[in-house]
Amino acid sequence: MAQRETATVGSLFEHAHPYLLGGIETSRWHTLRARSLPRLMRVLIVSFADMTAVAMSFACGFALWAHIALHQPLSVYLPLSPIIVLFPISYAAVGLCPGFALGVVESLRRLTYATSAAFLVLAASSFAFKADSRYSRATFAITWAVSLLLVPLCRSIASSIAGRFGWWREASVVFGTPSQIELTVRSLTAARSGGYSLVGALCPEPRMTGRQIGGVTILGGLEIVPELTKRGVTTILTWDGPSVSAELADSLQQTYYLVFLRDERQLPIERVQTRNLGGILGIEFTNELLRRGNQIVKRAIDVCLGTVLLLLAAPLIGLCGVIIKIASPGPVFFRQQREGLHGRRFAVWKLRTMHPNAEESLKELLRRDPDLASEWNQNVKLVKDPRLIPFVGHWLRRLSFDELPQLWNVVVGDMSLVGPRPFPEYHLRLLSPEIKRLRGKVRPGLTGLWQVTVRSGGNIADQERYDNYYIRNWSLWLDAYVLARTVMAVVTAKGAC
Repeated sequence: MAQRETATVGSLFEHAHPYLLGGIETSRWHTLRARSLPRLMRVLIVSFADMTAVAMSFACGFALWAHIALHQPLSVYLPLSPIIVLFPISYAAVGLCPGFALGVVESLRRLTYATSAAFLVLAASSFAFKADSRYSRATFAITWAVSLLLVPLCRSIASSIAGRFGWWREASVVFGTPSQIELTVRSLTAARSGGYSLVGALCPEPRMTGRQIGGVTILGGLEIVPELTKRGVTTILTWDGPSVSAELADSLQQTYYLVFLRDERQLPIERVQTRNLGGILGIEFTNELLRRGNQIVKRAIDVCLGTVLLLLAAPLIGLCGVIIKIASPGPVFFRQQREGLHGRRFAVWKLRTMHPNAEESLKELLRRDPDLASEWNQNVKLVKDPRLIPFVGHWLRRLSFDELPQLWNVVVGDMSLVGPRPFPEYHLRLLSPEIKRLRGKVRPGLTGLWQVTVRSGGNIADQERYDNYYIRNWSLWLDAYVLARTVMAVVTAKGAC
């Protein structure tokens, strides 16, 4: 019986993963190679990306200050080059080597803290050991600021390139019911930085063995875990439930990692902490949204950054206004009542991208065209909207220039730079009561997680899911991530309409 099970696993597993062992006979050396070599390669690639980013940051600091302002030669700073290894060591100390399954926001937070700590150690060391007095503090400050941008960017590029190879991610199997397996496959496909590669699935239902769910083959039950670990599987992703028993605890002795899964959308997950309560596992959830200090800092950033951006955008808004006047008679700006913080109504400002009679013509369009009516009812927007001003309206929306006047809403406190988008009343009626109440706890945003993730391709369900995630997991780090993604989305004009 055991031989037949092993043979079945071998036949199902043979082509599951490019770096794992498909044959039945495995040696200890081959198993060690399947586990250790990919990990070493991940650490080396991530460390190389980190050191490259720091070196590029120093080059910027040197070029922008030490060379131009102080006329110093590069040879002054070359003795510091060995210190560059301090940075990957700092990142490894906070779990960022390679830092799989942390999430983009948590990774950004840890990178910022670790990078800043490394520069503080560098500054303290140079003071303690009375380093060369010619070292420029301004150069180091510029290097630090640039590295906060380049280190995450270089890491992202490196992981995107290396992620195309099978050995980059941890070889994993998921254990759960068919519906749980399907949800896991979808989630890991969407989470590019998750770090797990599903090479198979385990199911407590014997009849499911050999079937595929989302392209992942069900290999059997927990009894085959020892065989899978011999082939290089390092991680079991398991759903919590009645089927989780002592048999699963025994699996932890067979594999490196055991990750419990739960589909809990009503609690924040970005800042979850584990607690040891006298041998009992505790999980602490923190609602960052309710912290008054965070709200004050967020509002201060909105006022300062929003004012600067509004001043910079004023000439562009004026130019767009002239183009709109030439292309279509009527007012330059469009104003509409929207719902904001605590349900308060306010007027949101936009550059007009439609003909003046857009509201009336929409009703007639939907009445005459059932296909357009179906598209509107599903997405509350039209991909090819005939109400747009020809050419001008399309490009203003594609580049998101029509949203620029809302910087005024941000400055006066009606909106925030980042948050769930303020919807018209007809759009709000399509949302669930729970999501509407949740949205009322924060200021609506000029940009949001939904916009930078799916842009115009999302439907009501997508909007609710991303707004729910943003509000329950809100943090300044998440805002920074959304703003960075917004810049990229606007530059590439990707997915807007």
